[in-house]
Amino acid sequence: MLMACNKSNDVSNWTDSQVNEWFNQSEWAQLTMKPDSSINKRLFVEQNILNPTSWEAALKFLKESDFNSMKPGRYELADDGTYANIEEYLTKDTAHFEAHRKYIDIQYLAKGKEYIYVTPVDKKRNREVTPYNETKDITFFDEDNYTKHLLSSGNFLVLFPSDGHKPCMKVDSNEVVKKVVVKIPLVQ
Repeated sequence: MLMACNKSNDVSNWTDSQVNEWFNQSEWAQLTMKPDSSINKRLFVEQNILNPTSWEAALKFLKESDFNSMKPGRYELADDGTYANIEEYLTKDTAHFEAHRKYIDIQYLAKGKEYIYVTPVDKKRNREVTPYNETKDITFFDEDNYTKHLLSSGNFLVLFPSDGHKPCMKVDSNEVVKKVVVKIPLVQ
């Protein structure tokens, strides 16, 4: 993975320009599928540097896989717990927001389109529906304020633990989609 010409791998000390340079020169920027413009580039770069093996495995999987011929299921990508789920489902009219504490999601649609609503995780503002489940690394909540992102085969969304998200939402009408969710362990 590209390591920009910085003397420090502590991304918190990098300027926005250095973060953008690393990101724009990385292999992630060269994929045919593009990251959604909402991506937190600083966190993205930081996690890539802290956990290069997992991010390289994720990149290779996204770059080299023929998702249309792959069956739904779980695919192990690295020894540290990095994996991908391939799912097929009908988009929804309603759902709850979800959030994770241990994993970062990379969400990509191989077929179809859906909206993913994103909102900051804020215990004071979010209305908890289901308490956090440590084993499944998930909590569900409701929130009225969010940003809507269109996910299709041309782009992917990276969701960090600070990003509550409501995936699987219909665009115009309910449709069957095929989604790839790569789960990468968060490094503190």
